[in-house]
Amino acid sequence: FKLLPASTTHSILGGELGDDKDEIARRLLSDKAIVAKDLNFKHPCFCYVLYVNNLSNSALAAIHDGLKNHSGYLGYVPCTHASLTKTFVTMGLVNLAIKHKNFVILGHEDDRPNTENYNLHLHDYTALGLAIRSVQSLYFGVFLSYKPEQMLLRRTDDDLEIAIRAMSEEAPPLGEFSVLIDDRKHEYLTTVKNGKLALAGLGHMTKSELEEAIRFKMRSSYLYSLDWRDIPETAESASYRGSYFNIMLEFPREDGEPERVTVALEFMPADKVLRVVTMT
Repeated sequence: FKLLPASTTHSILGGELGDDKDEIARRLLSDKAIVAKDLNFKHPCFCYVLYVNNLSNSALAAIHDGLKNHSGYLGYVPCTHASLTKTFVTMGLVNLAIKHKNFVILGHEDDRPNTENYNLHLHDYTALGLAIRSVQSLYFGVFLSYKPEQMLLRRTDDDLEIAIRAMSEEAPPLGEFSVLIDDRKHEYLTTVKNGKLALAGLGHMTKSELEEAIRFKMRSSYLYSLDWRDIPETAESASYRGSYFNIMLEFPREDGEPERVTVALEFMPADKVLRVVTMT
């Protein structure tokens, strides 16, 4: 906490590595982790993970430099882009707190009123100059929890299906949807926005190839910015009602880090169609 910038906001998660037989932890960590000294730990279940989101490169470097001489610090796993290592180290984490400038926001017992601020943790945040604000854990868990994006290893994912149900009670599973790009939209995306798509290796794809690439990547993303639009009729345009959401997709590059692309989609459950609105 002392090494975090004073003016920033971060969700902080914590938990242990889960590898009872010590078969994969060292291999995955050695592949992606920036190691402070070595990975000569006794057993993975003795390793505690702290996940901090919204870190700039300079903030991450400051934390690493500030902790690398600590005897208990092993290093960190870069989590900007998807990897098996990121998925592994984040699968068992729980939300601990939100650090917002000079406040720390926590969850407290559900039978304690929200008019009280209480610290259930053993850590003394006030000694660091942080003011405590807390809400009932029921609300903290639903509205203030952060979940790192993970490479989905199952055919179905509850988070995606819950998001779909939030938009339509009768929607089929997301895997049954097709992706639709209008001809004019495809021309626009591959000409005006060709620079972004070219970096992602998508610039020269046909319309059907681009639609399939987006559909294939859908399972490795979360849904963001769910939006219901109910636009009344005007003299210039007809009325319109519909649902929209964004997904963040990663596409590998031959040189450098993967290219991240935000895709805005219109959700059309009756036709089992996701219509591409734009890609940025």
